[in-house]
Amino acid sequence: MGPIESAWQYPLFEALYGRRSRRFGLGFEIAEGPLPFRSTKAPLPLSELEEALLVGAGVGVTGAPLWDMARPAALAAGLGRPFGSPTGGRRTALFFTNDQGVHVVDPNAAATKVREIETPTERDKVLAGYRARRRTLRAGRLDIPRRVPPFFGHNLWDSNQPGSTLFMPICDLSVSVIALLLQLVDGDVGRFVAGHGGGFYVVDDRQGFRPAGIERWAARGFLDREKVLPLSLLERQAGYFMLNEPAIICQNIFLATEALGLGGWMHCGFLSAGILEALGFERVAPERSGSPPHPVGLHGVFEAFCPPFFPSMDAAVDAVAARLARRGPSDSDRLPQPGPAPYTMLDAQYRDAIVEVSDEGVACTKAICNYIHDTYGRFPATTDAMQLGWLMQVHHLDLDFYDRYFKPGACGPTHREHLDAWHGPAR
Repeated sequence: MGPIESAWQYPLFEALYGRRSRRFGLGFEIAEGPLPFRSTKAPLPLSELEEALLVGAGVGVTGAPLWDMARPAALAAGLGRPFGSPTGGRRTALFFTNDQGVHVVDPNAAATKVREIETPTERDKVLAGYRARRRTLRAGRLDIPRRVPPFFGHNLWDSNQPGSTLFMPICDLSVSVIALLLQLVDGDVGRFVAGHGGGFYVVDDRQGFRPAGIERWAARGFLDREKVLPLSLLERQAGYFMLNEPAIICQNIFLATEALGLGGWMHCGFLSAGILEALGFERVAPERSGSPPHPVGLHGVFEAFCPPFFPSMDAAVDAVAARLARRGPSDSDRLPQPGPAPYTMLDAQYRDAIVEVSDEGVACTKAICNYIHDTYGRFPATTDAMQLGWLMQVHHLDLDFYDRYFKPGACGPTHREHLDAWHGPAR
């Protein structure tokens, strides 16, 4: 059995119960504390296949989502991933750096069938998909300032070291705020409110709970003044929905290290603005004093749904509405929907039951988003558009360190056998 087959068949519960942070890699050194050790071995970068399997575990294409709901969502088919995504987000781009360069995995890829990999002969799709979706942004390892911040002090000795691959999932909260609004304000046909009265009444709790540009819709009953939704809570909820994606991506990669026999650990950047700056993310300084500049995206690579990447918030809302729609007055207003339908009924039958936001709901959402941008000079108002909360590093382990300081069982069979199985006994 080859290494890919062994990794594919590795038991899930073995991975869950065997998962440990294993921070000491080939070429690393701990110079203080109770575990001083200097590796005598040279760093060994991950192979392309190793990285492909890790990327596949994090953001691979798994197959068509089922959308098995009472109120079917107007969401694109063919976007199955190894992680969940409330409000149709899937706006997390996986950046990573290794000795060769800085890369990003294109988040826009569609499934070709209900289960993308059904047989062992199809497992090469993981490597092919990795090659097709990987985009190299520059040569050489990302130069993250080795100081506090952006790192915590206890991660300075091991994070982003030669030989390692550092994964940096970055998510876009702007799309989550807009998508959530689209589904909350529409009391007539919105998925979250339909049949339960008017839509949510958004108020700005930082400005004396004044209406967030929506009085016209409240006056005619489109919004329900009893369903008060403070702006800060709206943006916090959007964060709840979107910030799960990077955490799950990192956990999936972490579990894959057990199957592959690699080391690594999941850690946080302390004030990750320094890492985003190193990546080249653009920051916008709001017109209103007292609010710091916030990252809005990397031009031509990963851009938030707000100015300067859109000429207006109206245009940004239209773009998010198009992401959520599957039918409408003009096919040109809709994104292409590749991928198979997972259900057995005729597609027209399914589409007839889809719940979509109305034109009035889109107009109301635009009013709220314009209020936010006009009032605060930025979008969103209370949180950054682009968020980097987790880093996941993977590297080859120096087992001499673990043999010196730890009891049997600290490293499992896959770790003991990895170099021979994946890189040959001549290594």
